[in-house]
Amino acid sequence: MMKLSLPVACAAIAGVLLLGLSLARSTVRAAPPSGDGNGVIGMLSGEGGDPALGGTLYGARCAGCHDHPGGRITSKAVISDNTRAFIAATLFGGIMRPMARGLSPHGIASVAAYLSTRDGGAVSGVGPEAPLCKSKPEAIDLMRLDQWNGWGRTDEQPRFQPDPGFTAAEVPRLKLKWAFAYANSRGGQATVIGDSLFLNASSGAVYALNAKSGCAYWRFDAPAPTRSSIVVGPLADGPSHFAVYFADYTRTAYALDADRGVVLWKTQVDTQREVQMTGSPTLHDGRLFVPVSSAEEAIAKDPSYQCCKFRGAVAALDARSGKLLWKTYVTPEPAKPFKLNAAGAQMFGPAGGAIWSAPTVDDKRHLVYVATGDSYTDLDFPNADAILALDEANGAIRWSNQRTRDDTYIDGCHSPRPGANCPTKLGQDADFGASPIPDTASNGRQTLLVGQKSGEVAALDPDHDGTVLWSRRLSAGGPLGGIEFGLVADTDTMFVPISDIYVPSAEAEPGLSALRISDGAILWRTRLPKQSCAWRNVYCFPGI
Repeated sequence: MMKLSLPVACAAIAGVLLLGLSLARSTVRAAPPSGDGNGVIGMLSGEGGDPALGGTLYGARCAGCHDHPGGRITSKAVISDNTRAFIAATLFGGIMRPMARGLSPHGIASVAAYLSTRDGGAVSGVGPEAPLCKSKPEAIDLMRLDQWNGWGRTDEQPRFQPDPGFTAAEVPRLKLKWAFAYANSRGGQATVIGDSLFLNASSGAVYALNAKSGCAYWRFDAPAPTRSSIVVGPLADGPSHFAVYFADYTRTAYALDADRGVVLWKTQVDTQREVQMTGSPTLHDGRLFVPVSSAEEAIAKDPSYQCCKFRGAVAALDARSGKLLWKTYVTPEPAKPFKLNAAGAQMFGPAGGAIWSAPTVDDKRHLVYVATGDSYTDLDFPNADAILALDEANGAIRWSNQRTRDDTYIDGCHSPRPGANCPTKLGQDADFGASPIPDTASNGRQTLLVGQKSGEVAALDPDHDGTVLWSRRLSAGGPLGGIEFGLVADTDTMFVPISDIYVPSAEAEPGLSALRISDGAILWRTRLPKQSCAWRNVYCFPGI
């Protein structure tokens, strides 16, 4: 259920801060997708929309305030200096959503089309987020140990930093050094290489900052939200030239010049509707591996929606040119009609298998590992809730280990009145959301570590088609339970974060556990205490 997450702040002010730290040495719901061919993801991608209709809707719903700004009310001119994607996201899931109540995605896209004067896809002024840097960025050195490049720090996704630059004892002495206000809310996590800091936002903004001061070298406006972490790699024309890679909701992967932020190439990796580019791309040996996820699991709550056709996928692009080298779909074939739903709409299948985590590279075996999500319809398929090993050269599936069978799930089916598209037998929603981690222990034994929303972690044998070496259940799991994104491993220890949001309090185990990789034995568990929040909802919870 993590596929559709749209935390969006106000268009007038930044909603999220990136904080630089230094050691002190001394219930309003958006309308469901309409049948006009412009779905939620299309809307957030800035696609479609009728400016004339948008002008009418703006006049009826917005002009009374924004044509006469005062106090904290933002002027129309300030709002217009944003991309369509930024404005649409603010109306759909941000502070303006009460004013957009009842609007279809097409109506929201039309308001955005009417207002926006900033085109996506180019370098722009940084605006109020940060001062411009007065000097050029230092040369990038990918060999430095004190870096975090992409989702997991390296293409093996360990999420472990062996050289953090400070000790655990010094953590309480960290103090604020600078703060950065995003345009809208944050997307992926920060990528840090030396003095260069790269980050992105749900508005589509991508930034290059100075990590020591927070000043900005450049801002690039993608035409749609971007939440994948940025990865940096060298270009073909010399060791001093580098590119930053990411993907956005137009189903497009980008390469930007790391020094200037200008587009080197962009490639649309998929043409399916309602695609959501959640997982981060992984760069290895001149190839960019891009995962493809979906929002259909949430959109299928609409009884008129023809559920479901999405096929999880991963694409390999040439990192220097953007050329598509291969693409592998999770489902064996495109979805076909198989029955009518309870409202009389045609249903399709098989569908699902979203890949919403970063692919993992096993350089020794020349494999790319991906973790998949559940099935969306009664037509289950063997690559749902599975770990897949793909041939790095051509994308062929070398082996697949499905850990949970018949896990069919869409949103809203636990309610007293389940939707028309709900499966006959509702599953647990036990996606794999964390990137698999290849690990070589100090004794030389190699394993592949995986974690699932079911609350189970396991070690697989990469030399025997992913056979389970050991497994351990750490929580009851559920739609926002168990392990979501962030497994961590050093050589001999695996660190497992547990979310368990929505899990009954008596069964929830929010916190962090350390397991011995050799046999899965629990070394320690820290259950996090109950939170005290300024707001009161289900997310006031200590889950990781």
